[in-house]
Amino acid sequence: MNFLRKFTIILGGLCLVTMTMITCADVVMRYFFNDPIFGSGEMVQLLLSGAVFSGMFAVTLDRGHVNVSLFEPVLLTHFRRGYRSIFDTMSVIGVVSITAILGWKTWDLTIYPEETVVLQIPMILVVGSMTMLSFLSIIGALAAMWMDRGGMQPHSQQSFE
Repeated sequence: MNFLRKFTIILGGLCLVTMTMITCADVVMRYFFNDPIFGSGEMVQLLLSGAVFSGMFAVTLDRGHVNVSLFEPVLLTHFRRGYRSIFDTMSVIGVVSITAILGWKTWDLTIYPEETVVLQIPMILVVGSMTMLSFLSIIGALAAMWMDRGGMQPHSQQSFE
């Protein structure tokens, strides 16, 4: 699990660094040379999807989802086990739903192929990679349910790096 976690974090970081470099280069090219990088907006969009879905595995494994902690202290005090079970169940339902929707779109792209508008990259590569990274999140959610994290609370600062 640690190798997979590190790999997806590094992949997401590389996507973010590449997005930054493309954006900075595009701004310089646009304003100083009046010649923007062709397809830079589309490249940044594709890299953003890579960053989001790469990070999904680590976030799901670490139980690091964003939450509103209005009732959390009371629920953790009086209903700790049930709260954690509900949290884990909702997490699994969420990532399975996202993966199912992406899988359905990937299957649809095998029948009706599409390409990106500017760079004409086959969408099956983009959506297929998002589906695979999302599937890893299901594994991460299930692993988080079975791994004992030393009794840590969901969303505690010790549950992630």
